[in-house]
Amino acid sequence: MSEKNKLKKSVEIFSKDLEEVFENRKFVVFLCGPTLDIADKNNAAALRKRLKEELEAEDFDVVLGEDDGLEALRKKFSGMAHENELQFIQAHGNAVVLIASSVGSFCELGLFSHQHVHANARKTDFILIMDEKFKDDVSYMNEGPAKAINTFGKLMHCDFSDFDTSALIDRLKTRRHVWFTSGTGAFT
Repeated sequence: MSEKNKLKKSVEIFSKDLEEVFENRKFVVFLCGPTLDIADKNNAAALRKRLKEELEAEDFDVVLGEDDGLEALRKKFSGMAHENELQFIQAHGNAVVLIASSVGSFCELGLFSHQHVHANARKTDFILIMDEKFKDDVSYMNEGPAKAINTFGKLMHCDFSDFDTSALIDRLKTRRHVWFTSGTGAFT
């Protein structure tokens, strides 16, 4: 290595610090949407499955509430689904990605958007993916929960069958870096 390209000792130490942080920490993405069981016949479910796979390939810890044990815990402790998910997000979530396509996900959107704006926006990212057919609707959903997420997170309208995930993944990778290297993450 040439003298010009040689890393300074302080940069080498910083590099080792970053490597250790990225090896020892996980950025938790709570991924909401339709069950993966219908991914072969439902575009929103197929998108959720694809996002799960792509995020995991980028070393994110992706949690699907019902499929990863949250529902079993709710039943074991006689809890309510919405309280159980909110508690998980507050305690362990770094980001919520919600694919709004069904009654259940629209209910989550209403509750999670309120909670995000009033309690989680400083420590948790929120990305909402909605069908492009709702984009121009003058509705409670657009003027309430979707607007809240667009103001304190990110709203993306799309056709679920051909959604380009790259901007979403890039955003979460940047957020992960900031979280790992700031007051919430590694060096405190």
